[in-house]
Amino acid sequence: MYRPFSALLVLMTMISACSTQLTEQGLGVSLVTASSSNQCNLIKMFTVRGSGPDETLRLAFNAAGALGADSMAVADGKETSDGAEITGAALICHK
Repeated sequence: MYRPFSALLVLMTMISACSTQLTEQGLGVSLVTASSSNQCNLIKMFTVRGSGPDETLRLAFNAAGALGADSMAVADGKETSDGAEITGAALICHK
């Protein structure tokens, strides 16, 4: 159902410092794979756009956290002419 986002992108996000910081809610969100997301309850699908892959991933974590999610799965991620875009699933996986 969901395509996993590149592990390299996640690693780059953790070690880079850019303009968008993780919120307290975003820090509480875990990235889950397609296979493990089957055990979760979907809150809402969402799309975020940022200036680059790193910023966009942080925006996605923040968006999922703001929706009350404890986890997020990346349904689609792509670089665009003006940055990057992620379509994600805000999930409740830990009850």
